[in-house]
Amino acid sequence: MNRKNVVIGCMGILLLASTTAGFLVWRTYSNRNKELEEQLSRLQEQENYSVVDRMVSKQMEEIAYSQQQLSDERSQEAIRQKEIAEEMTVRSETERQNAIRAQAAAEASAQEALESAQMAEQQKKEAIVQRSHAEHARQVADTLNYRSLGRTLGTQSYAIYRSGDRELGNLLAYASYLYTKEYGGDLYGSSVFPALTQSAGGKTDWNIHHGSISDIDFMPDADRLFSVSLYGEIYHHELKGGTLNSKRVFSDKQYRFRDAFASTTGKGYFVSYTGHLVIVRQDYSTMVVELPGLTRPFKLEAVNDGRQLLIVGERNMALLDIATDRVISSRQLSFNVACCGRRDYKPLLFDSNGRMHLVNDMDHLTDEKVPVAGKVTSFASSKNVNLTAYGMSDGTIYLVDDGGKVNKLVGHLSRVTKMKFNGRRLYSSSYDGKLLFWMTSDSQIKPITLFQTGSWLTCFTFDNRKEFIWAGGLNGNISQYLISLPLIAQRLKGNVNRNLTKEEWDHYVGKGIPYRELKVNSEK
Repeated sequence: MNRKNVVIGCMGILLLASTTAGFLVWRTYSNRNKELEEQLSRLQEQENYSVVDRMVSKQMEEIAYSQQQLSDERSQEAIRQKEIAEEMTVRSETERQNAIRAQAAAEASAQEALESAQMAEQQKKEAIVQRSHAEHARQVADTLNYRSLGRTLGTQSYAIYRSGDRELGNLLAYASYLYTKEYGGDLYGSSVFPALTQSAGGKTDWNIHHGSISDIDFMPDADRLFSVSLYGEIYHHELKGGTLNSKRVFSDKQYRFRDAFASTTGKGYFVSYTGHLVIVRQDYSTMVVELPGLTRPFKLEAVNDGRQLLIVGERNMALLDIATDRVISSRQLSFNVACCGRRDYKPLLFDSNGRMHLVNDMDHLTDEKVPVAGKVTSFASSKNVNLTAYGMSDGTIYLVDDGGKVNKLVGHLSRVTKMKFNGRRLYSSSYDGKLLFWMTSDSQIKPITLFQTGSWLTCFTFDNRKEFIWAGGLNGNISQYLISLPLIAQRLKGNVNRNLTKEEWDHYVGKGIPYRELKVNSEK
């Protein structure tokens, strides 16, 4: 039983086990079938999806194919556009290169044009300079020709006037003045100035004194002057309208007057070689002052702003107070005074040993060596032009500048008696009877003769306006000589009464010179 039971039990167990195993197998197959069914269902769904996908893919493929065709077409178009672009690029590059070459050519042309313009401008400037030089050369040539014409006309005028044809002489003198002035010539030239003054009636003579005139001096504020002679004469003169009214205010042959001084007070002072000073008052009354101790006084020099008068003798000097007309001091000199002048507004005394002494005051004299050799008989200086002039006994004049350079002037034949500066013009008189002037600014200083007399010229002076020179000589004559160019020109113009005829013009002026009227008709 046990065995049976065991068998049954075993069988039961086996059955249970088989059943269980069968159930498990069924369950397994059932689950497997279910899974397969589910899988099949999924596969069917997937297949459906696949069909859809295939359809979509086919559609997409067709679309992609269409797009590919379109893309191919676009690619072909792009290739064509690229080819066109490349062709345009090549063409553009070609055009750019052409433009670069054209620009370079244009720049080269512009540079050539600029260089040509600059060359043309330079040539124009050179032409202007050459034309200017040619014009200047022509003007210089014309100027020189016309200056030469002025000198030639002056020479002709002087000769024709002296031959007796004063009308033609005046015409040529005025023409000489015009051409010389307009073309910057020297109106004081030796060929021009004598002709101008001759035609202008520049010289007037008056026979006044009985003996040699020793000095002339103008009153400071009027056309009045004093003149004195070696024969004791003192004259007072007043010029009115070309007429010289002369009055003898003192005459005594025992006096030998050597110098005259007209003061600002209206009085005149006149020193005599005899040791006397004669004073003429405004009312023409006179006073004689003895100068004791003075040896042969011969010169009067204003000092101390004209308040005092230095009286110079051969061996001494004295100081006169003009307010009281009294000698206030005197002193002896250690040298013989040969001649007097003025420098730096102070008296300058020359001795006979080649020394000169500047009088600073009565007690202080500065001693210097005369810079030239010989006997000095006249002296002049100009602070404005820094020149000094030494006139010598043999007629030589030495002109010395502020640097000490000496220029020897030769023109006088005998003793130089007086010299004066007027600007850069130096005037001189001499015993040879000549009154000369010298243009000290010229490179070659040559004398110009203002006039010449037959007797000694002892003295001269300027009028207050420096329009005339007044000179005195051995024969007792007083001469007035015109030196003002404006007055000369005015007189010359007034002397022109007609114009030169065409024949006169061609003969004296020249056929190549354009004709001009010398007398201008005011009615035109």
